[in-house]
Amino acid sequence: MRFLDLRSRVALLLLTATAVVAVACGGETIVKETVLVPGAEVTVVVPGDTVEVVVTATPLLPPTATPLPAAKQAPPSKNPTGELVWAIQDNQSNWGGYNSANLCCGAKMMSVVETLFKPTHEGGPATALLAESWQLDTASPPKYVDVTLRSGVEFHGGFGELTADDLVWSVNDTNPNLSTELGAGQPSVTDGSGTWAGFLGANPAEKTGTYTARINWESFDPRWDTWFFGQDGLGAGIVSKNAFDQNGKDWNLDHVVGTGPYELTTWTRGERTVYSALQSHWRKVAEVQEITRLTVPDETVRLAMLETGEADIAEVGLSNIPQAQRVGMVTAGSGTARMVSVMFAGNLWETTHPTTGDDLEIVTYNNDLAWLGNPHSPDDSNNPPGMDDMEQARLVRTALSMAIDRELINEAVLNGLGWPVHIPYFDINNDNWQGKWEVPFDPDGAEALLDQAGFPRNSSGTRFTIPMFAWPIGHFFADIGDAVSIQWEDIGVKVDVLHYEYPVFRPTLVGRSATQAWTDTGPLEAFSSTPWDWPRGIQMSALARGGKSHGLENPTATANYLNVSAESDLEARIALNNQFADFLREWVPGMGVVAAPSLIAYNPNSIAEWDMELGLRQATNSPENITIR
Repeated sequence: MRFLDLRSRVALLLLTATAVVAVACGGETIVKETVLVPGAEVTVVVPGDTVEVVVTATPLLPPTATPLPAAKQAPPSKNPTGELVWAIQDNQSNWGGYNSANLCCGAKMMSVVETLFKPTHEGGPATALLAESWQLDTASPPKYVDVTLRSGVEFHGGFGELTADDLVWSVNDTNPNLSTELGAGQPSVTDGSGTWAGFLGANPAEKTGTYTARINWESFDPRWDTWFFGQDGLGAGIVSKNAFDQNGKDWNLDHVVGTGPYELTTWTRGERTVYSALQSHWRKVAEVQEITRLTVPDETVRLAMLETGEADIAEVGLSNIPQAQRVGMVTAGSGTARMVSVMFAGNLWETTHPTTGDDLEIVTYNNDLAWLGNPHSPDDSNNPPGMDDMEQARLVRTALSMAIDRELINEAVLNGLGWPVHIPYFDINNDNWQGKWEVPFDPDGAEALLDQAGFPRNSSGTRFTIPMFAWPIGHFFADIGDAVSIQWEDIGVKVDVLHYEYPVFRPTLVGRSATQAWTDTGPLEAFSSTPWDWPRGIQMSALARGGKSHGLENPTATANYLNVSAESDLEARIALNNQFADFLREWVPGMGVVAAPSLIAYNPNSIAEWDMELGLRQATNSPENITIR
């Protein structure tokens, strides 16, 4: 009965959420062409020294959904051979053509913009792309990398050859600490800006020759090649400095000048983007000549476009994947899944910046909120005897996590295609997962914890009210938030669910003023394919000040991120992350909910094969590898 009740209530909420979306919606001095094989010891010889290259584990693929038999044949495509139409939900407006303006993810996913490295199935998580060679600093941990770019790589639109000027400008424009002075002249709002700020600090990239540059950083991260300078990591890519200098900000907001096998030829904000294949390219000439991504907010319309042959590819929510399969469609993805968590923003437990030592402004404790633990003034008027505010809030957050039936939410929202997530950042399918981190579904136990914390039900059955921002993106964020709210209501916690555009909420995360629960995946560590040994915690750390974070800051997360980043031994990194998992389970700064595989649907009469690289976060990549019928 509980299952049917939640399914029916979620169904009603999804109708409302959909409406909101529709409206708001190196032998030698260098390492040259080297592929790092995960798990192997790799030595780079440099003059007078031997340094150990940090090697990380291979990203893991999540389980794949079992295809359903088609009830009927897929239709013939209505589009010309070599031209594909892709129906998407996104309104194609929250991004720009250079990094500080949030170049973001699509430009790399669609192979318009390229980066220094790319992930690869065969060799591990990274291999060279625009980088011809590179040499890490010999210090331990390294403080920089020297990069030599490939020569002869041309930018789109006649803007000239890729040089170190473009690399340096693009990196500095990405860095929120330097973008105003050394980039486009504005604060950087690039994807993962807080992570970039913590990684690079105030250290500018420097040109050392026509094709050579030194990228300096504040905090070494073993993911530097894949996550920061990789084709499926954070959004920043290498774009043309000449295009920006010649045409200025406004023009570059609407144009993306990269070096990939596709160029952006049409961009109508809120409506469509057209990508055209280059007839010659340094790496690969695409078989598909043109891809048009159309904004279609209504998923039923996207499904209908697939069924009639008007669309060749479509973004389809997991709840509708079976329907797409029944009409002959094939589902595909890059092999990753988003692990969705609810973060309890406002828990700012650090008092000084980890690198500068400056005092941090903390504004989230003006009100005594049940889910916020205040280590700065741990005693207040509503704490039960012998219990400080940190323990009180820990009990509340633990109770809220125990109240969630993750299996049920997977069934009700993701059509059973996902799987439970118990704590942020750590996937239950990884061989390193330990059962002690599981959070049992125990609503009675949750109610007992809330009583213990001093929040009994009142005469109307309510304990307290918590606002939750469930952003209408990726189709399922809002739906998961709605489902969580239903189960919190069942234990007497009233939830004010907020559905509005993320750009409205984001400034409160950057400014560290947010105090609500909110649905998030966040950085790379929140994707299921993330290797267990990779650093975790920067978005729960004041290291990310100056950019977006989860709205959380605690010294344990800071220490974990810095210690794992500086550790060269794989097993030691795993052990450190296991300790961090212990912390997340005990203190619950955020609670895991479900993992949602990243999938799209396409017409097999249009696409014979799509050979994607291993994904770290994007659902798709490498459109130049599509083979057409």
